Amino acid sequence: MNKVIVDIPGLLKTLQSCSLTITCKILSTLLCLVIVPSTYASGIPTYPNARIELSIDENRQNHPIITNRMKRVNGVVTSDGAQWLDGHLIRELYFLPPGHSSNQGFEFYVSLFRGEGVETLFECRSFSCGASNFWANDIFDISTLYGQDKEQAFYIGKKLSTFYTVYAVRRGNGRIYTLVDIFKPHDYEMERATEQSAGSSIFRLEPGKSGIEKSSDLTSFVANMNIEPSMNALLIIHSPIPDTLAELDAWQNKMEALQENIVQYLNEQGISESRLRFSISIGTDDNSLDPEVSPSFWLEIVPLN
Repeated sequence: MNKVIVDIPGLLKTLQSCSLTITCKILSTLLCLVIVPSTYASGIPTYPNARIELSIDENRQNHPIITNRMKRVNGVVTSDGAQWLDGHLIRELYFLPPGHSSNQGFEFYVSLFRGEGVETLFECRSFSCGASNFWANDIFDISTLYGQDKEQAFYIGKKLSTFYTVYAVRRGNGRIYTLVDIFKPHDYEMERATEQSAGSSIFRLEPGKSGIEKSSDLTSFVANMNIEPSMNALLIIHSPIPDTLAELDAWQNKMEALQENIVQYLNEQGISESRLRFSISIGTDDNSLDPEVSPSFWLEIVPLN
């Protein structure tokens, strides 16, 4: 019979070493779960095998918050409802590995943010975003992001007082880049934005649908609603005092049609009808409008919680 010799001290030492290794791995995993910040407030996860081309962690003045497509108006590159705020910016620019698409980089980060509870303010793809050179040169000031208009995508969302932005593009040489921003405005900027949206606004509105789409005041209202998802509003359609009963009936029908056009337009801009309440007021006077011009209708917007 063969004898089996067991080195008890050595075996104990080996078992202790294995136990320590397993314990360390468990603790390491738990620490990773604890250290990962909610909504990535202090850091951005790196796209798998991507190379970081640019990394920024600094205070910024006049940082652009864009919630609509880019366009050129009278030679000036702009976006409806754009805001320029002071705050702290964390930015990472990634060069994606070969074989990956701009859509993969875009979806990777948008899915991460949505999974953390970030609410979408605006999203566009391809030509609906406007020209890529507008985003590269006028918004991000990074020439590397100038790529193919059809191979671009932009996303901006918000959680609490922090904005999350993703821009992905394929350059003409085939290289894929994805930019990720986390921007937190300074407290005084958020207070100023709240004060600006706190009061009601009254403006002239043409009854036709084209007049609604051309209204810069209504465009600004849409931008504020998109930036503040918790904001609701009362919209009051006013008219002056009619001269006859027939005129009263005609105006009432036109105001109801105008309300339907406004609802349709706001729905197209991503504003749910559940956030809106309407009222029609006939025979109202308003001193804030030009007394020399007597409009058929005007719209009053009252922000509500």
